Amino acid sequence: MKFLVVDDSKLARSKMRDYIETLGFEVIGEAKDGLEALEMAAALSPSHITMDLEMPNMKGDEASEKILALKPDINIFLITSIIDKKVLINVLKTGVKKVLKKPVGIGDFTLAINELNNKEI
Repeated sequence: MKFLVVDDSKLARSKMRDYIETLGFEVIGEAKDGLEALEMAAALSPSHITMDLEMPNMKGDEASEKILALKPDINIFLITSIIDKKVLINVLKTGVKKVLKKPVGIGDFTLAINELNNKEI
């Protein structure tokens, strides 16, 4: 699995990178906002993206929708501290595979990866 990590917080990106690499997967890029994520997803073709919701320039829900319109096979995990039911329903309708609530621990992240892999079998 090849991941693009998207978050406006350098610390959050670093933590997610550590989780991904601990699980034996590869981080092929990091983006600090939705616009950068859109460009990097097109250029790098990751299989998975961890995407923060609240970011400057372009929020994670809009970036996810645009990325999935171009590359529907990418698995996106949206990460957020905002749990607004209406927002979550709209995000899942775009094709985002999983919504994870901050703070995300390695256990939550591992569970989300395993759930996704079980659905793909």
